[in-house]
Amino acid sequence: MSTASGPAALEAELDRLTQEHTSDADTVVAARREYEERRGRVFEDEDLWEAWSAAFIEWFLIERVEAGADTPVAARSLHAAREAGDHARASLIRAYLTSLRSLFEVKALGGGRVELVDLIGGATFSVAEPRTLHGVDVGDVAELRVVGWGGDVLFGRTFVYHPPAARAAIAGHVRALHERGDDRRAIVDHVASLRIKVDRYRHVAPAKVYELGRERTPE
Repeated sequence: MSTASGPAALEAELDRLTQEHTSDADTVVAARREYEERRGRVFEDEDLWEAWSAAFIEWFLIERVEAGADTPVAARSLHAAREAGDHARASLIRAYLTSLRSLFEVKALGGGRVELVDLIGGATFSVAEPRTLHGVDVGDVAELRVVGWGGDVLFGRTFVYHPPAARAAIAGHVRALHERGDDRRAIVDHVASLRIKVDRYRHVAPAKVYELGRERTPE
């Protein structure tokens, strides 16, 4: 039975889901390969590794539907919680399964809140965040997961920041891919693949890396 409250309950549930569904190394390796095919590969000695891995775990549990399945693995735990009558746990898992991963711009900070605008859908969110987000400023763009739970909006563990100077180029990618018919996940993953290049082509201005896009490699 879930006994924690507030953001700690979501954190504890994500840890529990991770323990339940990552014991099969072959499955995790296959999922990581699929994830990297969507977004690009990050290596352990690179600065993005920790953020990339945290985002992967959430994607693996909450979004990925493996071959032959109809739902993400977290849905199995939701079914089990409901069967066991553990309504508190079921509500936490359901919150994750209905969460939103997108590209957001920070519009305001302070008072324990972070005000966001979704660059893909246009919706605004006021997220409860008592922690100080060091290095985060108004105007920053990031891939984030927002989770509605307990009458409020909270952050998941996905935090992949993009260079502020690339904001206009990112908006251009969003428009072009949306017009092409790509869904939200494909747009977010495309832009994530460009974030990797920023660290690898440090002699090129970040905005230029994003402008060049996935198909062209900076010289």
